[in-house]
Amino acid sequence: MTNETLEPTLPKTWRPRFMPITAVILGAVLVGASLGMWFGMPSDTRDAFTWPQTLTIAAVLLIIVGALYLLGHSRLRADENGLTVVNLVGIHHLAWAQVVSVRFRSGDPWARLDIDDGTSVPVMGIQSSDGPRARAAAKELARLIAARTRTVRND
Repeated sequence: MTNETLEPTLPKTWRPRFMPITAVILGAVLVGASLGMWFGMPSDTRDAFTWPQTLTIAAVLLIIVGALYLLGHSRLRADENGLTVVNLVGIHHLAWAQVVSVRFRSGDPWARLDIDDGTSVPVMGIQSSDGPRARAAAKELARLIAARTRTVRND
């Protein structure tokens, strides 16, 4: 039996390879550039900013860095109870019986899970930017879903 036909050992977590690295680099560059510009400007120019303006600038920077953190923190975890999808905007806990299939077409930015209620959930933990690694992860996930949702009618 080849490794491609084996069901993965649970628990199993899939994470994007490049997004966390990109998020850290972008966050560091953004914070560094912001601090460099702030302390690089003349003190009389800095003094012209009111505290609400300074607070607004800091809040915008914090929101952007927070979004980068959430992007870098994306993942998909499979365990005996089902799947946990952690994306930019939320966490989805899905029982195995809820998951119909996984879709990852050419040109899609990330995989999607089709759910039994007719909706789908994006899986940012499997991203097309990871190339063959992402396609292999989607196939592995599809095999796992097929094995975990098998019914008498499938046999």
